[in-house]
Amino acid sequence: MLGDGAGNSRIFFPLWSAVTVAILAALAFVGKRRAAGLVLALVALAASATMAVRPVLAPLAGPATLKRFTDDSRVTVAGYLSRTPERVAGERHLQYLDLQVERAAADPSAFAPTSGRVRITAPDDEIFHVGDELRVTSRIRFPRNDGNPGEFDYRGWLLRQGIGATMYAEPRRNDPEPIQVIGHRSFPIATTLEAIREHIGGFIDANLEYPENAEMRALVIGDRSGIRDDLRQRFALTGMAHLLVISGLHLGFVATATFFLTRLLMGFSPALMARGYANKIAAAAAAIAVCVYASIAGHHVSTMRALVMVLSYAFAIMLDRSRELVSSLALAALIILLALPASTADIGFQLSFASVFVILLGMRRFTAWWRWRYMNPLAPRRDRSRLNLVGEVVTGYIAVSFWALIGTAPLTAFYFNQFSLIGLIANAVVVPIMGFGGVVFGLLAAAMSFISMPVARELLWMAGRLAEAGTLLAGWFEAWPLGWARIFTPTSLEVIITYAFILLWLTAPLKGAEVLRQLRQSNIAVAAKVQDPPRWRIAIALIFTFALIVDAGWWIDQRFFNRDLRITFLSVGEGDAAVVRFPGSRVMLIDGGGAVRSSFDPGERIVAPFLWSQKIMHVDYVTLSHPDRDHFGGLLFIAHNFSPAEFWTSVTDSLDDTELLNVMRAAGALNRVCNSASTPLIIGGADVRCLGPLANHAELKRNDSSMVLQLKYGPTVVLFPGDLESKGEHQLIASGADLRATILKVPHHGSRTSSSAAWLAAVYPELAVISLAAHNRFHFPASEVLDRYRAADITVLRTDEDGAISVDASAAALHVSSLRGGIVPLPATHH
Repeated sequence: MLGDGAGNSRIFFPLWSAVTVAILAALAFVGKRRAAGLVLALVALAASATMAVRPVLAPLAGPATLKRFTDDSRVTVAGYLSRTPERVAGERHLQYLDLQVERAAADPSAFAPTSGRVRITAPDDEIFHVGDELRVTSRIRFPRNDGNPGEFDYRGWLLRQGIGATMYAEPRRNDPEPIQVIGHRSFPIATTLEAIREHIGGFIDANLEYPENAEMRALVIGDRSGIRDDLRQRFALTGMAHLLVISGLHLGFVATATFFLTRLLMGFSPALMARGYANKIAAAAAAIAVCVYASIAGHHVSTMRALVMVLSYAFAIMLDRSRELVSSLALAALIILLALPASTADIGFQLSFASVFVILLGMRRFTAWWRWRYMNPLAPRRDRSRLNLVGEVVTGYIAVSFWALIGTAPLTAFYFNQFSLIGLIANAVVVPIMGFGGVVFGLLAAAMSFISMPVARELLWMAGRLAEAGTLLAGWFEAWPLGWARIFTPTSLEVIITYAFILLWLTAPLKGAEVLRQLRQSNIAVAAKVQDPPRWRIAIALIFTFALIVDAGWWIDQRFFNRDLRITFLSVGEGDAAVVRFPGSRVMLIDGGGAVRSSFDPGERIVAPFLWSQKIMHVDYVTLSHPDRDHFGGLLFIAHNFSPAEFWTSVTDSLDDTELLNVMRAAGALNRVCNSASTPLIIGGADVRCLGPLANHAELKRNDSSMVLQLKYGPTVVLFPGDLESKGEHQLIASGADLRATILKVPHHGSRTSSSAAWLAAVYPELAVISLAAHNRFHFPASEVLDRYRAADITVLRTDEDGAISVDASAAALHVSSLRGGIVPLPATHH
């Protein structure tokens, strides 16, 4: 696991290094230096594990691969569907097609053998099946990240699934049929499973309404596309998101139900019971049941990972190793990493193994504590009363939820920036209803739909009612005061420190249990000494405590006492978004991005993760340069989650931003209209003023009425002109405003309608920052605009190429860097 994790961090060791260390390990063992040999052997294994990750995250490029094509070039690919098409969650009328490419070319008449897998996003008005041979013509895109601190690794996520490129096959006027079916291949098993899923999905939709039908499709056949964002959010905020995904929990329910049913039936065969085969046969039946369930549920990695974990324990029972739970967990991890290298970077892998590992250690500790506390430890025979047994089962059930919450809390904070305070109670109540009852009844209904439809409908009705009860309870728990909380993103170091404290706690000797063990051995002297923890545990605890104090002190200084003006131009695609951190603690967000034709929310996916990664939980000022979707689309999420104190805008009468104004008012933000007549402000020692739009001036079209914001701190001046175009530029110049700036956010994303020669002469910056999307449909930035900036010897940075761009201005110096390019040298000052 350490080697796989190193590979995911792009640390790869060559084969010769692993072999060399392995030889040294062998020599150490021969020389009877067991400890050194063991350490070297583990290092060799970790080094070799990194080599398995390399081809996943850095696939080879060559003339027979998709990488021979240029990014965003028009390509025709031909191949077959390797997986069942999947509807796109959150998008209407779209589906994903995973195409195993065999031939490709820029010119369809010159096909050449080509290997690779492409994920095609296509309208769902046409039905495709596994084995369909397709020819697809569209622009090819290779996985890339936006380049923002704290962002989701979208590129790595696709590569770990084996997807090397994506295409969007939308019918257009000049190409009404971008996808053509040219044949079909027979995959009997896959086709049969696909037909079973389609039958079950249709049966569910015909007999249940939303949201129960979407929930049952997710739980029975693994189709999560019908679950809308509000429903998904309801379960996420109450710590029960795992109930809507086929995971180890659901496979565990199926395995448990099958195991006990088979065990019950084994009672009719005393001979097998007497030979001790009952548990083994029941475990084998459970293994078969979960394999069938996982096959029907589809190809999702989370389902396959859960299957391996459940099968590992089933085999442990069959091998009479049922008590070695940690070893079963380690076996599952090894199998998964051998089958799916780079899995340690998968969020589901981390959550699954962290929760199960902490549950195992925690329940071991709980059981020892319970029996020491509530049972006579010195009695030669400890008969357990029925009341005591019930109390242990009920308390133990709650303890499992508690340990699962503890085990996943650092990771849910790291990835999802939330902590469900109500999750302990909500899981204890809803999991049996929806997870156990809903899944079991749903699977029975699905099976009976092939035998007796009337019986199947009754069973599905019961499953639907259980799902409905779970949904209602989730909504009820969500409404509890302080039931959940948003939290900042912990760093990797902070996550490690947290888990270190959890492990120190869970592996600490339980005084009562240890005393009991020693007393049973009649070793009173030793029992008297086990009360104090070993010194090494105290030393480790002190080291991690010191590291936590230093880490907290550093972040407190950065968040509340830093004396620099820090600006980060985020890469939000086709739009603008910049985070300004003034000297001290105040924060301003200038625009929030927002795709024009997509449900993708940059406020939730880009801006908020950056703010949380910088320990920012409150934004003092939200400014909107002008009411275009690509500037305000992400601000709704910010208003809901960062309690802005003030909302600045240049206009208030646009219909497009009515919802935003209402949300800002509901959040308690004071609305401030900014124009050239607005009073300048001093925020943290920085001078902030609106240079435009011009007050009492003739009405300009939307772009030319953009707010023009100027920030001054020491010798550094930063200008934010929104989407100002040439007419607005000339009027602002004619007004006599002092437009000189050190750094300019290039107006209108580098459009040819902006950045006139007169504007550049008036501003004359050292650095120009263009915020835009890669391969955008507007073809920004215009080549003549780039030439104009270069001719003036102005350094140009672009968010599509350089990622997020950071500016750190002190009272005497200026430092600029980009996420992809590092430190950016600036030309000699122009002013």
